[in-house]
Amino acid sequence: NAKGAGQFEHTLIIVDEGASLHFIEGCSAPKYNVANLHAGCVELYVKKGAKLRYSTIENWSKNMYNLNTKRALVEEDGTIEWISGSFGSHVGCLYPMSILKGDRARMEFTGVTFAGAGQNLDTGAKVVHVGKNTSSYMNTRSISKSGGISTIPAMDIRTRDAAIGHEAKIGSISNDAVFYLMSRGMSEEDARALIVSGFADNVSKELPVEYAVEMNNLIRLEMKGSIG
Repeated sequence: NAKGAGQFEHTLIIVDEGASLHFIEGCSAPKYNVANLHAGCVELYVKKGAKLRYSTIENWSKNMYNLNTKRALVEEDGTIEWISGSFGSHVGCLYPMSILKGDRARMEFTGVTFAGAGQNLDTGAKVVHVGKNTSSYMNTRSISKSGGISTIPAMDIRTRDAAIGHEAKIGSISNDAVFYLMSRGMSEEDARALIVSGFADNVSKELPVEYAVEMNNLIRLEMKGSIG
């Protein structure tokens, strides 16, 4: 919370064999007229047959430099699930990485990023398949207002025995959808916020209710330009 301060927290989680854990973190900071720094480190160890879901909702002020390092090491039959909602910050870099070391280890990443004017957010996920019969699935969505976001996937495949797929599309808010909602009594601002909230439901539906409500509130505030 201090003006011009830096935060360097270290999170270490070990999920023992056969255990299951859902860890939820919320990140925010007040706005100052000088830059603040958040440089976090997250170490996750998912043991044999264990499952970990790591959920993050970030709501940084626009003076924040948010530079994170997150990594999970997954042993055989283990599962790591990342749920990520990235809002705010002036510059952000976040690529949760999963190393699927054990056989049949699996990873799922579900994320949404909201970038507005004056923001430069570099987000996504990384996964390294080491064990046999490992699998991963990524479902990411990006929302851009008064700016732009590029999708640049990279795949390094060193085996012939793998099934790999990638699909992406880009679009803008439908004027017809906005007109329809306005004809039902909504303001244009609320209509656009509702459409964007629906677009981000891949993350909100994976969160506990109170966190999903908070994320939808963040989207509405971002669409109205109320978050500094």
